[in-house]
Amino acid sequence: MDLSTRLSYLFGTEEDVALRRQLVLLREISINYYSREGNQHVICSGSLGEGVAYPKSDDDQMFSQMNFRVVMTNREATQDGDALMVPSESSPGYCRLLIVSGSYPDNVIHIIHERPFVSSSLWKQHFAITQYIHGPCQSETIGYQEFDYAVCIPCNTWPDTGNDWITRDRPNDWPSCEMIRRILHNGCHVVPIGDPDSPFADHEWRISFSVAERTLMHSFNQTQFLVYNLLRLTLKRVIAKAFPEVLCSYFLKTTLFYTVENTPKQLWQVHDLESCFKICLSVLYDYVDHMYCPNYFIPEYNMIKRKINHTNRHQILDMLRTCHLIGGVGIIRLSDESSCLDARLSETIMEYRLDRQFMFSNHLLNALLEIDIFFCNVLHEVTACCMLNLYKFWSLLKCNPTILESDLKYIILNKGINSCCLTLMNQLLTSSGLNKEYYRLYKTLETLLRIAYRGDVTTGKLTMATYTYLVGKTDTALYVIRQLLSEYPPYVIDFNRNDLKTQAYMDVIFGRGFTMSYKIRHAHAPHYRLFKNCLNAFPSPLKIWITIMDRFPLDSLTYAYFLESLCHAQHQNQIRLMKSLRCLVNHMDDLKVDEGIVYIRMCVGITKCVQGDNQSACRWLGSAYVMKDIIPPPFNERFSRSVLTYTACLLNKKFHSVT
Repeated sequence: MDLSTRLSYLFGTEEDVALRRQLVLLREISINYYSREGNQHVICSGSLGEGVAYPKSDDDQMFSQMNFRVVMTNREATQDGDALMVPSESSPGYCRLLIVSGSYPDNVIHIIHERPFVSSSLWKQHFAITQYIHGPCQSETIGYQEFDYAVCIPCNTWPDTGNDWITRDRPNDWPSCEMIRRILHNGCHVVPIGDPDSPFADHEWRISFSVAERTLMHSFNQTQFLVYNLLRLTLKRVIAKAFPEVLCSYFLKTTLFYTVENTPKQLWQVHDLESCFKICLSVLYDYVDHMYCPNYFIPEYNMIKRKINHTNRHQILDMLRTCHLIGGVGIIRLSDESSCLDARLSETIMEYRLDRQFMFSNHLLNALLEIDIFFCNVLHEVTACCMLNLYKFWSLLKCNPTILESDLKYIILNKGINSCCLTLMNQLLTSSGLNKEYYRLYKTLETLLRIAYRGDVTTGKLTMATYTYLVGKTDTALYVIRQLLSEYPPYVIDFNRNDLKTQAYMDVIFGRGFTMSYKIRHAHAPHYRLFKNCLNAFPSPLKIWITIMDRFPLDSLTYAYFLESLCHAQHQNQIRLMKSLRCLVNHMDDLKVDEGIVYIRMCVGITKCVQGDNQSACRWLGSAYVMKDIIPPPFNERFSRSVLTYTACLLNKKFHSVT
């Protein structure tokens, strides 16, 4: 196994890394959307934010205080809460914040020469949410995950001390002009930590380029990504064992930035990975040898000024020479993971490579698999839904451009368009007449339904089948359902209920054995959600459930069989109706004892009621009611006792006996 293959197994393939970076941005978007009422904007930084995930890596987050702002000149100070950046004369990369306007808390203000400054040490105390503070961050442990929080202040303007970075010569066109424009547009932040050698250390702030660094890291190709991970492995498994507090991964990142900028793009090929690694080691060797590691954005700032001295310098240089001699393969053999790279990967390394604890956390799974909730909340705030088009649709999302340029956008697009369809259906089916607004509403829905229909295996097709059933086109609805059932993936039948099938689903969505288009089409297969604010977009027998339960989670296969049986009941085709109901019952046998069985029994009962077989309907609804009290927690907690009672009473007065 060659070096690149070994490192890809250990740190992720190109597809794994791309998805990891996209999920980081998606998590950030979802967190900031749900907390949009506050004054904080969360930025996922550090190794996880850059897509470099290690076991036990800290989850670094920056809490940007949006009600405060740093400006470069007095002329820019036009808002409440502005503070003027005063660069430190003795410490490049640091500054003080002179309050120009606004009401900063009194306990963060420090007076220097009769002028009010924002004190970094007092700021950390004021915003302390944990007891453990180190550097600019506060730390806490939740379960097995460590979190680092830095409460910072945004600066929308690029700092004057970093102007040389904008104009310096780049013979190899990295970063590109477009990337530089994006970085300048995002600005920077100041974090509460001062230069220890400064007389104003407790009141200085460090200029942070975390967002810019994340943009640069996300632009790395697979070779650059693997070289960075190999450098980190060298640090953690070789250098840090003898000198744990001298070098850090930030120095390695800076080394790689300078190396990529000053070398041709043709060099960074997978087959030259060993050469690229040794070039970076040589650059790092020069930094240690001269005891000067320039910050990438502010070269005058020596980041290792207090780290390297004449005592440890020669020993670290000896280690770097040894690492250069043995190369990447030798580094892997020296590391603790070497035994895991032979033959089959251990379970730990597999989790390491796919980052399951990170990728499948609640934030990310909710953002990926329930993104329709997000869109429904957004669309709920829009009054003229009939005027929606795709441009406005994306403007509502307010996404980071990186998401819009990625493959993950299609997964979001499918979910979002389906939510648009439900909202438009809800309006269309309650409006009357054939006026101009009705026509525009119909044409918009027709366009979005076609896009949703082609978008994925289940969600768009179920919406199309539901709409055609509601408008009386049952033959079209049956055709769509049959097409759905022929494409439905068997590995997601019991998603979120059976661990083995959950794992199979994850292997397909995040594995390497399937194309991205296949993954996108199957990403939303498990669930189809019925929303209260789209009540009229669903068959009337389901409306009572949706009314009582805010979000009604019905697995896609159950809903497909149920809709098919309603169509056959309307056609009075007894043979096909019995076949659909038999499929529902057989599907129930595949499920564990949970709420899914109750939903299926209710579906069969409702279908029997529509068919006119009140005795069978009463029996099925009664068995669902009894089943509700048998299923174990937490599934039984999701049912209100009134759900089955009201369902039975409202469907037919004869069902009073069920209760």
